[in-house]
Amino acid sequence: MRHVHLWLRAHPLVFDGLAAAAVALFWLLLLASLVSSGHYWQAAFPLVFVIPVALRSRHQVGVLYATAALGLLALATFQFPHPAILYAGIVMAYSANAYGPRKHARYALALCVAFGIIGGVKWGYLILELTGTSYTLNELTLPNRILALGLSTGLCGAPLVMAWLWGGVVHARHAYLQEALDRASRLESERDALARLAVVEERGRIARDLHDVVAHSLSVVVLQADGARHVLHDDPERADRALEAIGRTGREATAEMRRLLGVLRSPEAASRAPQPDLGQLELLVSQVRASGLPVTLTVHGDLSAVPAGAGLSAYRIVQEALTNAVKHGGPGVTADVSAEAGPEGLTVVITDDGRGAGAADDGAGLGLLGMRERAAAVGGEVIAGPRAGGGFSVRAWLPSRTVVTQ
Repeated sequence: MRHVHLWLRAHPLVFDGLAAAAVALFWLLLLASLVSSGHYWQAAFPLVFVIPVALRSRHQVGVLYATAALGLLALATFQFPHPAILYAGIVMAYSANAYGPRKHARYALALCVAFGIIGGVKWGYLILELTGTSYTLNELTLPNRILALGLSTGLCGAPLVMAWLWGGVVHARHAYLQEALDRASRLESERDALARLAVVEERGRIARDLHDVVAHSLSVVVLQADGARHVLHDDPERADRALEAIGRTGREATAEMRRLLGVLRSPEAASRAPQPDLGQLELLVSQVRASGLPVTLTVHGDLSAVPAGAGLSAYRIVQEALTNAVKHGGPGVTADVSAEAGPEGLTVVITDDGRGAGAADDGAGLGLLGMRERAAAVGGEVIAGPRAGGGFSVRAWLPSRTVVTQ
């Protein structure tokens, strides 16, 4: 039954046709008896109500008042109520409240009440005939006359008012369903917006990774190239090792950039591509050490227990700090990396004995800003600056649990 209702709702013209056919059927029921008794007007006129019922869904307001006008004419001229007219009135009362504008729906209720009162007064004598009494309305006492008129008014108006009320129930249900659909549409739009925001954030993360990879690798390549050029004639073997380091660093940087750019091209690649973590910290230090910067690494605690987000941030912070030491530390600089994992979080300290505050600033570096952003992303912080005795220090604190800032 529910599927039939949904199908009829999706095809209102079919319902209009069925309702108009029902009006014609009620008209045919009394046609022969009215014609044989000589009531030709009452026999023919109810068929006119097929037209407004058939146009119910296409001209809701117009057919409502057209049906009311035709009904008023029937009340004035008919000796008996006709079922075809009553059925047409029921259909129009239901449709006005279920699908019509709210103002006209209220007018339809007023019309239903008015027709019930007028019909009850006009055809009140039918109540007496149904009860089998021989009295007329004028012969009844006042209380009985009021009772008879009340019953006849109820019989005439109740079907119309009940149809109007049922139309209100249908209207409320449709409004609820429409609100649910609108809410679902808004939620879908919000979901898409969040997905787009996630893509933007992911692209920002990848951009920071690209900056770290390129800055670190190019610094190592430049340092090795300068060293190879100075010892090319005096120590060819050392120059060969430097060139080998250049090639290795370039290949690793190329592979890393391809991986990051692959994430941009393919959303599925983000879940497949492994991110660097603290397990690769020793390898990073070895690569920097091979480039000519003496680096020591000290680890306290279990680094494997550090959350993945904090581990990635710590790796990138160490990488950026060592890159800055290579670029700005000057000749003979050494560096030290210390990582301590505790129950509350991870502390990473990177120090060097280079130029420190005396290092030249080209104004193009975003390394310190990137380190602070990475730490803030997991609820941590970075304190960086020149050391009192010379050199530079970077201290990062990354909690075990990500802190969401408002």
